[in-house]
Amino acid sequence: MKICFFTDFYLPDPNGVAENVALSAKSLEARGHTVYIAAPRHPGFKDKDEHILRLPAVKVKKNPEFRLFVPVPAKDFGKLTGMKADIFHGHAGGTLTIFGWELARIKDIPYVFTYHTLLNRYTHYVPGNVLSPKVAEVASRVYCNLTDHIIAPTSRVKKELLSYGVEKPISVIPGGIDLQRFKNRSRGYLKTKLRLPKEAKILLYVGRLGKEKNVDFLLKAFKIIQNERKDTWLVIAGDGPEKQSLESLTKKLKVTDRCVFLSVVGRDKIPLVYAGADLFVFASTTETQGLVVPEAMASGLPIVAVRDEAFEGMIVNGETGFLVDENREEFAKQVLLVLEDQGLREQLSESARKHVENHFSAENQAEALEQIYMEVIEEHRSKKRAIAYLKQKLLEVRNYVNLYERFARFKGIEK
Repeated sequence: MKICFFTDFYLPDPNGVAENVALSAKSLEARGHTVYIAAPRHPGFKDKDEHILRLPAVKVKKNPEFRLFVPVPAKDFGKLTGMKADIFHGHAGGTLTIFGWELARIKDIPYVFTYHTLLNRYTHYVPGNVLSPKVAEVASRVYCNLTDHIIAPTSRVKKELLSYGVEKPISVIPGGIDLQRFKNRSRGYLKTKLRLPKEAKILLYVGRLGKEKNVDFLLKAFKIIQNERKDTWLVIAGDGPEKQSLESLTKKLKVTDRCVFLSVVGRDKIPLVYAGADLFVFASTTETQGLVVPEAMASGLPIVAVRDEAFEGMIVNGETGFLVDENREEFAKQVLLVLEDQGLREQLSESARKHVENHFSAENQAEALEQIYMEVIEEHRSKKRAIAYLKQKLLEVRNYVNLYERFARFKGIEK
């Protein structure tokens, strides 16, 4: 198949959508398909793959960075509009993704869309409060119902979309993980980089520092943990609009010397960051999937997270980690329990790795996408055949009517 992805986020953007799009393309190509990626242009960044089409875009937001596609003439824009593909696949739902849908409509190509983000939880990023959660839900319903098929990363997302009134078919396909990136990594990276003592126990958070990620909850829970165990450190790997206020909170809580902010972590170093920790902590309740969690699991990290539908079936209490109510004391108690039980940590680590291998491999995701594509393409072709058949029959009926009218007029003249 010849597939074209349309995405508003792509490398070097440091987010889950960009990573997932890149990995999906790589995995589909490994199965013999040709995958093009239409993405916003990043000044100074050059791709090595000729199948990546960079389109003109302007930066409209800095943190988190968002580039708005601008439909003006450009070399790759011409390639894209002239492309003959079997299917288009949109990611993220911004202007470039919408352009992909419009191009698919013009070219009569089936269009699949992955709903990566629960937009009604992120309206605070839109300046001027012009977008409310309800408006985001209505917009999601309208757009999704214009597509041929929806892909949801989790059952939680599918349930939400159905509650909005989405009527198009929805398939649940979890985002894949490049398992090889996280295997057999050296475990001393963080302690060496941060000059921590050998006996240090490192709690790790990876992700954007935004309000919706609830990192302030982790800091407050860590204060309780620190009171019980002085050998613990909290490493926060990520950047975002809340960084400054979070740093101020560490001072207020008097844990500054035990909290480390790693703002810039190269993509090649992330597996080492995971491997260097003892436990992964997460408190967001707005995730569609939260790819950092299965990445941590692939690295063999036990997980303690705030209870959220996105992690149902992924984090199983006592097997692959622990889900805790949003209560600082309970969260801290669970973290301490895991830290103090070496046998439990080893059990959770092994189970987490196996779960990710069975359910979140990139190969599994590519196989599921391939099946959806074939079904959607065949359904699209069937509709085209049905329409062509109906047009032919209507033409035959019209010709018959015309012939009958001519015959009637002839008989009338004869009389």
